[in-house]
Amino acid sequence: MPALRSLALPIAVAASMLGLLSACPQRPTNFPDRDGVIAAQAEWCAALAKLKRAGSSWEHMNACKAAFPTASPTYLRAMTSCFSRRMEAATESSPDRSQIILECNDEVAVNINPDDPAAKAVLEARCARMQRCENVPVAACKSAFSKLEAAQRAMFTTIYNASGRYEIVDCLETASCTDNEEAGRQACYQPASDALLWFPD
Repeated sequence: MPALRSLALPIAVAASMLGLLSACPQRPTNFPDRDGVIAAQAEWCAALAKLKRAGSSWEHMNACKAAFPTASPTYLRAMTSCFSRRMEAATESSPDRSQIILECNDEVAVNINPDDPAAKAVLEARCARMQRCENVPVAACKSAFSKLEAAQRAMFTTIYNASGRYEIVDCLETASCTDNEEAGRQACYQPASDALLWFPD
């Protein structure tokens, strides 16, 4: 049956392409908390504008609202409140923004739920990587993680929105092992960590 045999190569090629597509899934474009992040970002932008005494006419308002940070809505709203309060209360003419962010981060993280189901994928990816790269059993990894303070667990998981967590998980799962795995894991968090909050400079 030559007609059937003539389909063998196209079918094999198609199967191969399907395998490649399955191995390289496309990044999701719509995450369940997207609307919440957009709304929280708008509040952050309004707070920054207020600090500049500019209101809705702030020159960076459009760029700010167009930005999509990696912070979860809960974290972003809490940081908006803390950052605004501390900046307004600062006595110096040019308060140290970085220091205030660090202080607010400590204040906010203790009130973020680290045991939200959303944290599961990140924890699974962390522990799978530790098993793959350091031969640490998954059970031991999870046990050690559970003994961290709640704020520390949140900093690794639930301060990020679904998009941020996706990027972290993807890196933990696909990045090659390194000679310094602590730094290797941190490298997977760095881009998301750097994009938690938006500023015009």
